[in-house]
Amino acid sequence: MTAPRSTAEPCRPRKRERTADHLSATAYRLFEAQGFDAVTMEQIAAEAGVAKATLYAHFPVKEALLAHRFREDIAAGMQERAAALASHRTFESRMRYLLTESAQWHTVRRAYLPAYIRYLTRQARYGEGGAPPRNTKATPIDNGTRGILAAMFAAAQHSGEIDARLDAALLAISVEYLLLGAVAGWLDDPSIDLTTRFLAAFDLAMHGMAARPISKAPGGTS
Repeated sequence: MTAPRSTAEPCRPRKRERTADHLSATAYRLFEAQGFDAVTMEQIAAEAGVAKATLYAHFPVKEALLAHRFREDIAAGMQERAAALASHRTFESRMRYLLTESAQWHTVRRAYLPAYIRYLTRQARYGEGGAPPRNTKATPIDNGTRGILAAMFAAAQHSGEIDARLDAALLAISVEYLLLGAVAGWLDDPSIDLTTRFLAAFDLAMHGMAARPISKAPGGTS
């Protein structure tokens, strides 16, 4: 006769997720009030009413709290824009709408983006072996963007709007890094319009960089 399975086991992931959400929300309130650099992990633990060990068990570095909050923001934003996104009839139109909205999202959070991008970059292992860097998890952070892109690309392949021979997950990675490059350039030069940069990055991914022949106007000359 086997021992009954504990009813507490299925609740553990949900409890951990609730705790992570609480810690991230608390940290973000402090970031907004005092600035990201001024807030310490000790402050966050005290404000959240948890031991420092509990905070570090969920988020080994301060940037991880920010990444968790942003992932939640992105998921909520996609739900809010689901109807508007569905109203666009083509893949290209949907992407242009989403990138325009994304540029606005980044603009509001500009002060946090250098730390956020550095964190994402540190999480990328680029095929390195051995132990992960100190104070980081073994697996790359899921920032939400890659999954959204992969799903959109897969749907576009199904509708015949992009090449179905390409791997949707690899396309998502490629486009994600093009967009991160656009953000990095914008952070370096805020006079650049981020929406324009995002749309240019998408156009590069969609149409490539090869020279295209100049089209002739009807009845005109070259």
